[in-house]
Amino acid sequence: MMNLFCGSFRVHTGQGARAGMIRIRRVWKAVIGVALIFFLLSGQALAEEKERKKFDLSAAFRYSLPIGEEEPGLDWSDLYEVGSVVALELSYRATRRVAVYVGGAYHLYRAKEISLETPAGTVDGRFNDQELLSVYLGVKGYLFGPALPQEAAGIDPYLRADVGFTQFNGADFNAEPIADRSRKFAFSFGVGADVLTYTNVLLFFEIKYEDHGIPDEAGESFRAMPISVGVRYLM
Repeated sequence: MMNLFCGSFRVHTGQGARAGMIRIRRVWKAVIGVALIFFLLSGQALAEEKERKKFDLSAAFRYSLPIGEEEPGLDWSDLYEVGSVVALELSYRATRRVAVYVGGAYHLYRAKEISLETPAGTVDGRFNDQELLSVYLGVKGYLFGPALPQEAAGIDPYLRADVGFTQFNGADFNAEPIADRSRKFAFSFGVGADVLTYTNVLLFFEIKYEDHGIPDEAGESFRAMPISVGVRYLM
């Protein structure tokens, strides 16, 4: 009886061990399966998250050359030094190759010492420095437009154009007011290029033509050609 009991115990023990091993294998398979599903879902979610990066915020410094005539025989570059401009823009990538943006810029043009011919004779002096504020809305068209710029490298050229308005702070000559503060229609167009870096941070360069309208009715529109370097962050 004892031998039969022991034999039966060994048989049942062996069967229990095998059943336990089978259950353990099943549990491990289930764990691995769940982990694999989570891995695939997380990868898909990550890809979807990257595809949704359609906004970017950019900051730029512009070295701006005043061009054109203020009036016949007197160029804007005779009146003002090369300007310094700081600009911020928020952009939305509507498609891979088309983006719309809104922006604002602060322009500073230092006045030069000049000599002006007046009915009373030649007068030496200077205008006040011009501080311009611009707000604008525009569109950019990219040449390549990679689907995921944050996972690409190289150069992506683009064209840009915008419209808006510029506020002039008025004009004084030798501290005598000759033009009031004014807001004028403005527009610009130019070319640029993003430098893709495999990250969410891009560099960019631009050159464009700007027309800021006529600051006073006696002259011509204030025009400039800014050269920009900046940083763009993909959000």
